[in-house]
Amino acid sequence: MSRGNLRSIRKRIDSTESTMQITKAMQMVATARLNKIQKQWKGIKDFSYYAETILKKSPFIEDNFYTQEGEGTLILAITPDMGLAGSFPSDLIKEALALKQNTEDFKGFLIIGAKGYYSLRNEGVLLSRTNLYDIPKVDHAEFLAEDLFYIMRQKNITKVKVLYGKLKNALVQLPSTFDLLPIKREHLEIDERYEYESSKEEVFESAAYLYVLSKLYQFIFETKLSELHARQNAMRNATDNASDLIEELTLEYNKQRQTAITQELIEIINGAKMQ
Repeated sequence: MSRGNLRSIRKRIDSTESTMQITKAMQMVATARLNKIQKQWKGIKDFSYYAETILKKSPFIEDNFYTQEGEGTLILAITPDMGLAGSFPSDLIKEALALKQNTEDFKGFLIIGAKGYYSLRNEGVLLSRTNLYDIPKVDHAEFLAEDLFYIMRQKNITKVKVLYGKLKNALVQLPSTFDLLPIKREHLEIDERYEYESSKEEVFESAAYLYVLSKLYQFIFETKLSELHARQNAMRNATDNASDLIEELTLEYNKQRQTAITQELIEIINGAKMQ
């Protein structure tokens, strides 16, 4: 067995060890970021829940910006800015394309995240925001709401579907779609006994805006959590695979090294016998 083969295997082992160090470090970074922001998740879900509760108790205003129904659907696709998160980004892209295909009055995409923009830029993107945030805050949701309302008014759009990464658990993150607008009367628990100050219109619009804002905040934050979980899992799997490969290569290296040593000993013994 030539020493060239041994050097080749040794290089593969060294290269795999370097890769394993990188994937392990990325796994640790994803874990640290998860631990940092995970505690905020319950508060954000509570914010969304109580905002929806307020809306349900508010007066319903027909033919309002938030309730008008007509033709034209905007798909808001929330995607990661970075890769190395397993199939999570590509799953979101596939779902976005399928959603577009199944939406008869599709008007365009509002894209959040570089992965979505570069994959969907030729699919009818009306506006995109990349690298908008590292960790989502309510300010980012307000900025996104302004973009959303601007496009709706400019393009006469009344329906909005949100595609985001739903965090089912630490191991499973799935694309999910939510019908954000219009707000429908049957979703509310209207009680005509109440009187409102200063007007029903102002009360409803304030409650509707809070509802939309809370949902957007929930969706961008949940997608970020899903991304970090997906990256943590992907890097853990990559680290484990690298470790297994190193073990196999080391075994092969030792076998070939032993074979080479045995061959050299046989050649030395045969040479001595011929003298």
